[in-house]
Amino acid sequence: MTPASPNPTVLATRALELVVDGQRLGGAAYLPAGPSGRILPGPHPLVVCCHGMDGSWMRVAPIARRLAAAGAIAACPDFRGGGGSDNGGDPMAMTPLTELADLLAVIDAAGAWPEADSSRIALLGLSLGGAVAALAAARRPTQIGALVLWYPALQPGAGLRARFRSPTEVPDRFEHRGSRLSRAYARDAWGIDAVTELARFPRPILLVHGDRDESVPLALSQRAERELRDAELRVIPGAGHGFGDDRWETAVTASASFLAWNGILDD
Repeated sequence: MTPASPNPTVLATRALELVVDGQRLGGAAYLPAGPSGRILPGPHPLVVCCHGMDGSWMRVAPIARRLAAAGAIAACPDFRGGGGSDNGGDPMAMTPLTELADLLAVIDAAGAWPEADSSRIALLGLSLGGAVAALAAARRPTQIGALVLWYPALQPGAGLRARFRSPTEVPDRFEHRGSRLSRAYARDAWGIDAVTELARFPRPILLVHGDRDESVPLALSQRAERELRDAELRVIPGAGHGFGDDRWETAVTASASFLAWNGILDD
């Protein structure tokens, strides 16, 4: 099996411009193109790439470009209230459930593009974006064909529960692990257990996690591998919360190969 090429020939870029709950959601998508730069007609599989907390669509753009080089439409939404400038919304109103609403809207919009193959849709998420991708897959088990999660925050409320006794004790605004959050975030994140949610998802799952992650414990992904019916864990030795250099290459190659093996990308 040949992984995605690190040197794509021609890719086209399309802006993501949606309105969700009256607010702008931006971002970009990368599409396979011919020598002239015109988008190839397809149909092409769709992979939606989800950034983490305080991130933006540009955080996942390098991954998306690799997947587009392998023949996919790779969409990178800039979640409302996130850390990017290509979105609307108040950062203090951002929660895992607002990001879930964003992701479902992107799946519906991009999946309806004439170049997209709506029978081959996968999600890839980083950190909090991994939890959001997992929630979306659990809600669309017949639509999402595979799921790739990099160091996913599968229990986004765990750190808050260790700090506060209940959501009502959370201040209106507070700082948590370097991020400015709100009581609304705590309320929505408090009881989320994406592993439990994924019990209803029958498709393959790849988890990629560093063994030195101090932000999201490796144990969360290990539990997911044990409890979910078709989950595979790839541990990246020496990696923390985020992959760089050779570790990034290992993670993106493993992700592309997984998607090809499961019929999302062309082999």
